[in-house]
Amino acid sequence: MREIEEICTCPNCDCSLIIFKTKNYKRFVKCEICGMSYPLPKRGKISNSAFLCPRKNVPILIVEKPSQKAYFWADMPCFTCVDTDNCEKTQELISEFTELQVYGY
Repeated sequence: MREIEEICTCPNCDCSLIIFKTKNYKRFVKCEICGMSYPLPKRGKISNSAFLCPRKNVPILIVEKPSQKAYFWADMPCFTCVDTDNCEKTQELISEFTELQVYGY
């Protein structure tokens, strides 16, 4: 297991959340103090959006894949969330990306 980067502070214990990558290329976010963790997509470049998910209080990440529109990921894909249409943070990101014409928007 290899540490890739620190992305935010843990909502449970205020320690840092770190992206890890395993030998078989699986990626996940984990807090080394309290053990909170969640999976990340196996492929795609991951960037931090500097927003927190209003439901889970974890960072909203931007996942980019070549020749595909970027999508958002909190502790799961944001498009699978029940509040995806009402989420102010993702709507703000989409409008900003559309205005700047970045990430395939």
